[in-house]
Amino acid sequence: MANATLCFSGFPRDEVTLIQEQFEQANRELATAWALAPEADARVLVIDMDSMYGHMSWLKAHGGGKTTVGLTASERSETDYLLRRPVSVEGLKTLLQQMEGVPADPEPAPPTQVDVNSGGPSAEYLVAVTTSRMTAMPAGLTHEPRVSDFLSSRALGGPAKVQLPGAPVLAFDPATQTYAGSASLKPLLPYVEAVIRESDVEAIDLAEFERIKAASGGAQPYMRLLWLCGLSIPDGELLPGYSPAKKFVLTKWPQIEREFPKHFRLATVMMKGPALIRDLAELSGVAPAEVVAFINAGLLTGSVVAEGEPSAAGDVARAVALLARPRAH
Repeated sequence: MANATLCFSGFPRDEVTLIQEQFEQANRELATAWALAPEADARVLVIDMDSMYGHMSWLKAHGGGKTTVGLTASERSETDYLLRRPVSVEGLKTLLQQMEGVPADPEPAPPTQVDVNSGGPSAEYLVAVTTSRMTAMPAGLTHEPRVSDFLSSRALGGPAKVQLPGAPVLAFDPATQTYAGSASLKPLLPYVEAVIRESDVEAIDLAEFERIKAASGGAQPYMRLLWLCGLSIPDGELLPGYSPAKKFVLTKWPQIEREFPKHFRLATVMMKGPALIRDLAELSGVAPAEVVAFINAGLLTGSVVAEGEPSAAGDVARAVALLARPRAH
């Protein structure tokens, strides 16, 4: 296979060394013509989709016309191919066999027009991202780091905390995928609305996490915080890949937060069967933008699905990736 080049992109040095050794062994056993190459020259990029910037790396690689492989502990990825973590020689052999028909020099897709003056990504942009037709990262659109990025399985090496003015301290324990700092959600709204950078996050020991947990009423699952992130997406905008032309249904009764009383009424309506957003708003008496927010939160946590699609309950990696999309600045 001519020009069958591959690069492992964005991995820690110790991990990429091991994976490259496994790749070389798989390549020898298959007697294929694959070869490692620098990222700029490689036809295929293997991307750590569990890392904080995995989603952005995928956007850039796909925009450059490259074939992408998502290395992840999840069962799904938006990349062209999937490589499950932990990596094995057999897994790499299967991947190389699957990619036997990868073209050496594919024709680039036509550029996608993006409206960057509307105060947010256009509908055309979101469709381009989620249907794998995006050809370049548009000027003026970036993904500012948010609290959800730090919930990726590889974002934090151990317990950590962040403190915003006027908000309770927020602590994370990646080993248990739990957070602590507030038993209720509304006090944490500043964290899901703010830009949070690595420099804002401080590593702590497990003892300090336990102290914060005890003082704040116990630990809470990451999914609860991700639910709040979905609820707080601005401007009544659906998550990437979902359309208001779709019908949505509640597949299981969610944990109704007392801080959001309208959700009980909306959930009761959604349990009756698939319905369009406008119909859900009319039947429940809840504003359409609030219906969209509730649907986003449910799509992330798996309690809401689009008609005809399976649920993805409890999939933190998927929820983080859905939230890690570019925002207008």
